[in-house]
Amino acid sequence: MVWREQLDLLLGALSALHIGGLQAEGAEIWRDPEGQFVWELLCHPAVIAYYERHYPFAPPLLLRAAGDRRLPDTYRSQWQAELEQEGFDAAYRQFLHLNARFISNDVIGYFIELLDGFYVFDTHIDEFRRELEQPARLGGWLTRPDRWQLLEGMASFYEFALDLDQYLAALEFPMLRGHVWLHFAYWFGNGGARMEEVALWLQNAVAHAAEDESIDGAELGEALARLRAPQRYPLVLIEQTAEVLGPWLESSGVGEQLSAGSRSL
Repeated sequence: MVWREQLDLLLGALSALHIGGLQAEGAEIWRDPEGQFVWELLCHPAVIAYYERHYPFAPPLLLRAAGDRRLPDTYRSQWQAELEQEGFDAAYRQFLHLNARFISNDVIGYFIELLDGFYVFDTHIDEFRRELEQPARLGGWLTRPDRWQLLEGMASFYEFALDLDQYLAALEFPMLRGHVWLHFAYWFGNGGARMEEVALWLQNAVAHAAEDESIDGAELGEALARLRAPQRYPLVLIEQTAEVLGPWLESSGVGEQLSAGSRSL
């Protein structure tokens, strides 16, 4: 668990730096000793299996392709153009604020650990789901220490989802929009079959969040659906990098979603 937390933090930090243009012009950052160590970790077979298959996360595939100079020219040129456009820096700072909020909020952290199948405060997600479906039992369940933080984490996660959806919808930079979507995609149902099932449950459970009058249940459900759909925010980026993202497209279920969408047209 500790090793995974450290690896997730590293991969997340590299993704955030990549979004800001870390390797837009080449792979020089990997040449110094510290950079070489990170590069070797990123390319280690066990680590590749971790983010390509076991816990699908797309940004490291783009990082490796950039380091190997395998990024498609169309993607690289459009990304570089965005980095130089007026307004990009402000939009990127907005992402950094959102990301900092996501990773530093303790109750969101507890909740996403629960979503990921871990026991949190002696609770598994299956038990948490059962208790939410039986409100009469919820009071007794909450008598155990700290379990209230899971409910608070769920509400904070939903609030974050609304803000992320609003941010992505307003962005005028297609590459930035796609990068940010990839950064959070795992938690909104694009991390394989289990996370897809979790995301569908989150959509169905919005009624519990709607009990908080500050949250519009219908709006929240629509936001979660948009955040899950690869046709919505990241499509331009995915189309330009499909060859690089191939293993992730398969393991995450995104490739299947896109194929199903094209067949329905």
